[in-house]
Amino acid sequence: MKCRRFTERPSEREILYSDKVKQLIQELPNRGKLEAATHTSRVENPVCGDITQLYFRVENDSVVESRFQTYGCPAAIAASAAVTLLCRDHSVKECLELTTDTLLKYLGGLPAHKLHGAELAIDALRSALRPS
Repeated sequence: MKCRRFTERPSEREILYSDKVKQLIQELPNRGKLEAATHTSRVENPVCGDITQLYFRVENDSVVESRFQTYGCPAAIAASAAVTLLCRDHSVKECLELTTDTLLKYLGGLPAHKLHGAELAIDALRSALRPS
């Protein structure tokens, strides 16, 4: 059996993440600031330093557009992207019912030491859309 050279080892992302997470990291759907946002949030994880900003444009109690900016690990980036996809064309109430478990199922799971990425995205979602 031939051993792999150190430079040929798979990356951490290849070992740890589902195909869905890899796809979201590659494509980065809805990445960027939404100038016409009606609801926004900025949430930071003080332990790891990840920062997530979510932007939603809500019309008639429905999310019609959503975007994100996340600075952090691939798990946090993928989770933020997933939230924007899961919320589009849903009512604010439906979006607020999204849980970390639901998000993790959509993502195909995350490694135990990366679960904070999904929790950060859900915290940012709730912060942006919760009633005043």
